[in-house]
Amino acid sequence: MKKVLFLLVACFMVSISLALAQEAKTKEAPAAAEKPKEAMVKAETLAGTLQTVLVDKKLIVVASSNGVPYNFVVSGATRIKVGGTKAKLADLAGATGKSVSVKFVPEKRAGNIAQSVEVQ
Repeated sequence: MKKVLFLLVACFMVSISLALAQEAKTKEAPAAAEKPKEAMVKAETLAGTLQTVLVDKKLIVVASSNGVPYNFVVSGATRIKVGGTKAKLADLAGATGKSVSVKFVPEKRAGNIAQSVEVQ
């Protein structure tokens, strides 16, 4: 009788410890999933010359001071300014050859995502 009671108590203790361990894993998992990808990658800035604007592909090409061309994907969230005034992607077509500063987030799959584009 004592052995049966001991086994029941032991099983109860094991099941409680397993439940607590599972609960701890569940609480930790969402915290890691809540971090946005953008927070993991810092934004960078490139200053150069606006070479090409492809409105239909939502893409701009900026040549760095070394002449190296960089592609940037423009989204609806990209803030665009021309001469200090808010503008649209199509407005950049008339600004080719001018100095530009692009704040962007480099991504492996999507490419360089422009957060802001400012033409001086």
